[in-house]
Amino acid sequence: MRTSQRKTREVAERDQALVRLALDMVSRDGFHNLTLGKLAQEAGYSKGTVYNHFACREDLLIELSAESARRQLRYFQAIADLPWSGVRALYGMAFAYLHHAVVAPVLFECSLTARTDAVCRTASEDRMTRRDLVESQMAQVVGFAVQRTVTEGAYSNPGVPTDVAVDALRGCVLGYAATHLISRRFLWADEEHLDGRLSVMASMMGGLGWPRLDKAELTEIHKVVVDVVGEIARAHSLPDH
Repeated sequence: MRTSQRKTREVAERDQALVRLALDMVSRDGFHNLTLGKLAQEAGYSKGTVYNHFACREDLLIELSAESARRQLRYFQAIADLPWSGVRALYGMAFAYLHHAVVAPVLFECSLTARTDAVCRTASEDRMTRRDLVESQMAQVVGFAVQRTVTEGAYSNPGVPTDVAVDALRGCVLGYAATHLISRRFLWADEEHLDGRLSVMASMMGGLGWPRLDKAELTEIHKVVVDVVGEIARAHSLPDH
């Protein structure tokens, strides 16, 4: 291996090690207590080494949100590859997004904070571009599933274009995850309230123009999604997260 290639790999590995450590620190102390100086101290690196990776704390937050997006992309792609109809795939991706908030609440919260203007004004264009690329790939996977629902005749809301319906669905799922799932204090955050979650999803989908599936089918889809998310999270997530 060439020296330049080895150095590039070492930089990438150190970058991921710092992201992993930062995730540990945020989980333990909250993002408001995370600084690049503290990260350097816990990592055993000089501040200069850490600043070579992240020009500011906002860059680190963007990278955590990118890690969140990479995980979701893996979930979505795996669901899209299942021998399902477009509607089942779309339900499955929505469930995967909700379950991501349950299994990786810190990453989910980071992904929300990383969209604020205060962060985006300060973070580097390079970090944001790389994060946005992953999110655009997620959107493409969802778009293919939506197009399948149209081809299969499973979308029936002529007054609302599918892109508008998808945006509305995304907003509803995001809002539900943020208010119900990232903290155990909120309603329907635990497994005993799964029926409520399934009912909410069916209502959102049905109201926007996709078929409202019954409880039995929703339960089956949800179970498959939980298994998919769990398997991929174990195989690809940062250690201990």
